[in-house]
Amino acid sequence: MNLDILTRNIQKKNLKSRILLLTVSLALSVIYTKSTILKLILCSLSVVPLAVITGGLISEISNFIGPKKGGLLTATIGNIPELFMGLWAIRYGMTNLVKASLIGAIVSNMLLVLGISVFIGGVKYKEQRFSKIAARLNFNQLVLALSAMVVLATLNRYAVITEHNMLKISLLISIVLILVYLLGLIFSLYTHYNLFVISEGCDEYSKFNKNGTVYLILEIIFITLVLYFISQRLIASVYSFVNEYNFKEEYMGIVLIPILGNIGENLSSIIAACKNKINLSIEVAIGSSLQMTLFVTPLLIIYSYFSGGSLNFLFPNFHIILSGLSVIMSFLVFQDGKTYWMEGAILISIYMMMVIALYYI
Repeated sequence: MNLDILTRNIQKKNLKSRILLLTVSLALSVIYTKSTILKLILCSLSVVPLAVITGGLISEISNFIGPKKGGLLTATIGNIPELFMGLWAIRYGMTNLVKASLIGAIVSNMLLVLGISVFIGGVKYKEQRFSKIAARLNFNQLVLALSAMVVLATLNRYAVITEHNMLKISLLISIVLILVYLLGLIFSLYTHYNLFVISEGCDEYSKFNKNGTVYLILEIIFITLVLYFISQRLIASVYSFVNEYNFKEEYMGIVLIPILGNIGENLSSIIAACKNKINLSIEVAIGSSLQMTLFVTPLLIIYSYFSGGSLNFLFPNFHIILSGLSVIMSFLVFQDGKTYWMEGAILISIYMMMVIALYYI
């Protein structure tokens, strides 16, 4: 039995090594490629396997710490590629790309990822139940982030605000959002942890293995460092592609960046739903959107402010409508504590309509 486990572990490590070698080869090949489109494709392909490996490593750690903390950890590590891409995008002056990636994260996670998870899980299990309290708190915090967008859009519509003052207001709002995000973590992980205790497979989690967990963490750190440098190549390729082909920067941010940056956690969410762990699936998908709106984007705005950038919290009205519709439709699906495959199909169809509409703006 132990020999079989050891053999499987060796096979996993060999597979990871091959994938890492392939990823590095793709990234290095960009240096010798002159075609802008080919550079973009190679960089995109090099991000995917790293994100997938990271998602798998985090899923292993989740077996030790449960769905709530596991979902939080998955969302946190899963958003690292988007954080890196955002930092490089600010350096390249692509603030519209950063803003669009936030909208894309909300739309993608709320509609596409949750839609696929609910659809596949619903087909396999007919009905899946989850904690309504956890879902309600997450949606309340998402509405808070949307409120910040609405307030600034309204202020810009009915008052004359200079660009400098708009940056100051965005900085203050970012600090408030980060504080609320931290308070939410304290609420759900410590002071009111009992409200989020769920029964799905609670006795199935593995015993804590210190050495194994340390090795997993070291792997995640190494892959994160590789992602940082590949993210720079990807954003540089996007920058060249947008300028050379006059392509829409916002469309790239809403569609391409969220899919590439979150593919690891997206797969984790879908796999969790397939295993009837819908609570973990929801925590990963909604937790990712929460971190993007309440932590990652505010962090990027703070970085932009002190580095002389122009990133703020003022979003186009159409993007705010898309985000609001995504959150509302997801809330309607998850308000009763159970899901069916048809609800997943509805969420996916709304995402497809939004993507089509975005292309023609």
